Amino acid sequence: NGLIDFAGSGIVHMVGGGAALMGAFFLGPRMGRFGVDGQVVDMPGHSSVLAVIGTFILWFGWYGFNPCSTLLWGAMQLAE
Repeated sequence: NGLIDFAGSGIVHMVGGGAALMGAFFLGPRMGRFGVDGQVVDMPGHSSVLAVIGTFILWFGWYGFNPCSTLLWGAMQLAE
């Protein structure tokens, strides 16, 4: 009987995407991304360590949120 937005993921991703779009619009490109003549300047990656730490933080958050919200799937009748 209609759409079930599991754990509010639709609104969460819509708000996050809108905020990212507005942030990119107002901030513009990174400083040093384009040369004086408008050509793209190569910007290689900076820190593999920070990329790995960020991955583990996201992974830990995903395991904290998704399995716990899945365990409550049996209580969906309470939400009606």
